[in-house]
Amino acid sequence: MFTRILCVVLILPILTLTIGCGGDNSPSISATPIMLPPVPSTETPTPLIQQSTIPVPWGKPHAIDGIISPGEWDNAVVEPFADGSELLLMYSEGYLYLGIRANTPEMIIGNIFIDHGDEIAILHSSAALGTALYQKGINNWQQTQGFVWQCRSTDNSETSQAERDAFLEEEHWVAANARMGTPNELEYQIEMTNETLRLAANFIRASKPNEKIPWPKDLDDDCIKETPGSLPEQLYFSLDRWAIIDVTYSER
Repeated sequence: MFTRILCVVLILPILTLTIGCGGDNSPSISATPIMLPPVPSTETPTPLIQQSTIPVPWGKPHAIDGIISPGEWDNAVVEPFADGSELLLMYSEGYLYLGIRANTPEMIIGNIFIDHGDEIAILHSSAALGTALYQKGINNWQQTQGFVWQCRSTDNSETSQAERDAFLEEEHWVAANARMGTPNELEYQIEMTNETLRLAANFIRASKPNEKIPWPKDLDDDCIKETPGSLPEQLYFSLDRWAIIDVTYSER
């Protein structure tokens, strides 16, 4: 028999194994890591969406009658819809004035989508005015209020104007309904409590009720989804594609 235990040191390129002499015969293992070159990524990086911020100039307040009259909107910034129609934006005395002018002569209806943080308001103008509300959920937005139609009159009588004034006071916006003024033009007056406001818009031609023309023109969420009959209980909004209205630099 051997009176001694031969100590063997076995050195491998990756692993060093040492068996001690006498005492504890358990092996002690130390590993030398191998540095491998990084593997080039084959994934295509997701492009960043550049959200647009639109400086909106100051202008003079004017009647919301559904007619984009010469001189009323001279100071407005003009933005294109997806089909080349025009969205006019102007600010005055706490209100955003918004005009839609379609590039065809037929009657249009409009929807303005306003971001209030955990709530989205849809401001609708067709034969009447109405506000729908959606509350933020986990993966979508849930309807909490459907449209309640008001302001159907088309004249400028004291009674009709009083109804519109009351609507503005209660809903914080007003518009000309689609049967007022010029058929292919709409005008909105929307209260602004901050210097910025995130929004989106669409309009619909009477001859194509299921085709929504969006703004911003690359809008791709449920703002342009077909909604035959009535609004669905759930909608998905991609707010990073909406525009931010900034009136910080508006001057008289």
